[in-house]
Amino acid sequence: YYNNAFYAKVGGISTTEMNLLEVDFLFDLGFQLNVTPAAFYTYCSYLQREMFLQSPLQLEEPLNVGRQLKQYHCCFSEDDCAHQKQLAV
Repeated sequence: YYNNAFYAKVGGISTTEMNLLEVDFLFDLGFQLNVTPAAFYTYCSYLQREMFLQSPLQLEEPLNVGRQLKQYHCCFSEDDCAHQKQLAV
């Protein structure tokens, strides 16, 4: 993690401009910075599929994103979440 001054310097802009860009970005997002488990799983699936299509290496067993995330109490449907009160991501 680096502060805005660092990113501004790397990007060749002023820190003030970087801060304004950050505020504009947050307003464009409506300050909704959380990702739902369903969206996370969807994008993980897309990335995993692309990885297997692009990579000449073959893994012995495919990644199981759902299994790995279960240890963090994530769920991917409302039914899975019904018994859980807390998500740890």
